[in-house]
Amino acid sequence: MADLNRTILAAIHEFYSAIIRLPYFDVDALVPAPPGGWSGVNADELRKRGKTEEVIQLLRHLPYLRNPSEHRKWMLSPDTFAISYCDGDMYGSLMDELQPTPAHCIWLTAHDSRDGIDLLLDTHTGSITEWAMLGRGLMIDYAEYEQMDRADRWMCYPTMSAVDFFKLWQARWEKLVWIPVYNPRGGPATATWWYRADPGSHEEEYILASDDEYEPTDQEDDTSENGSPSTEGEGNGDDASDDDSESVSQIALSDGEVSDILDGAFGEEAQQKRIQFISEVEENLNETTSTSELESENWKEINTGRGQEANVMMENLFRDYGFSPNLSTWSRHFT
Repeated sequence: MADLNRTILAAIHEFYSAIIRLPYFDVDALVPAPPGGWSGVNADELRKRGKTEEVIQLLRHLPYLRNPSEHRKWMLSPDTFAISYCDGDMYGSLMDELQPTPAHCIWLTAHDSRDGIDLLLDTHTGSITEWAMLGRGLMIDYAEYEQMDRADRWMCYPTMSAVDFFKLWQARWEKLVWIPVYNPRGGPATATWWYRADPGSHEEEYILASDDEYEPTDQEDDTSENGSPSTEGEGNGDDASDDDSESVSQIALSDGEVSDILDGAFGEEAQQKRIQFISEVEENLNETTSTSELESENWKEINTGRGQEANVMMENLFRDYGFSPNLSTWSRHFT
């Protein structure tokens, strides 16, 4: 296998290994390729669609998220499914008409609606392109885009190296820019999505910035001699403006608060938190499931059996950390 393909494989595996820790996924959803590669890849169909042997060999050695059932798909972002080529899945044939692509490029995801993102992997450059049916994220003027040959339009969308791209998407999951809650309703979509910033927005940039990149404002840097924040004007509630109060109620979470939520989601207390929130829902609904039964059940299985209680649990989780899901900094995306 070429070094570039090894780099692509490693980037995807690192991304999947990070997000699989969330309770949205089955614990065994991530499946690495066997030593000889995946025999289930539909090589004949890929050849009919003009894909190169390099593409086919790469697909045979990629890790995948094995779907929970034939008609239910794991999601990587709102309205975006992962394609499990290992089990014979294929991208929709309509994509070859909507957006023709070179033989050395392959779709890694499929859209659930017109708002979804289709990720296109270029095996020659090791890059990922975010193609959108509605033209979201275009790098050129739309009128100019419409004049281009259809086969070339995919090159007008945001493109990054696979390594940088999957680091960005991993950060979106880990910093809770978006977070999925398992949705047991019918249809291929398996998640109800909560998110607090649009991808590529200034709000997202602020959330994703690391502590090393953060620079305090003049107001934040104005501290007293003992290192505590200045308390000038405190104690005089009449002097505080309504605008200041409103801005405090809508401020984005700090990195420290995000870390606290991640620790609660991924740390040693994760299971105990789940039990706590489930118990609250059980009490509200006057159900009689015992704590021992809750401890033995899988998080997703509980949500599957109780439908929309998943959303109630998420709201409880948010409130437990001191902020409301009804604030303008959070919104819920139904699929």
